[in-house]
Amino acid sequence: MPRVAALAFGVLAATLAVRHVAIEPAAIAHACDPAPWSGACALRSAVILGFVNQEVGWFALAAGVLAMLLRGGRLAVLAVCAGLAGLVLYSYEPSAIGLLLGVLVLARSRAPPASTAISPP
Repeated sequence: MPRVAALAFGVLAATLAVRHVAIEPAAIAHACDPAPWSGACALRSAVILGFVNQEVGWFALAAGVLAMLLRGGRLAVLAVCAGLAGLVLYSYEPSAIGLLLGVLVLARSRAPPASTAISPP
């Protein structure tokens, strides 16, 4: 579980850095305005195109649903990481649901098994 938390924190930090360094500054937007698909501006344009259609959020939701259906730990980690990235990159609704589904699968896989023994009164 600590590795999952470290990975999620890393994805969150990287996504916040991309948002606050490459997406939001007006100076970068003005510099990339004449040729948005050339050089370093191409990466910025691809990220913007990805969150305009909420693709990161829908990916997180799909990974979360698949993790719930297949009870896959790796899919759950993917849903958590994509959900965090989607929350930062303006894709709130599907990202939040995908993140929650991923967390539920991870929490369930870490829970101790229920006892089936009946204790006397």
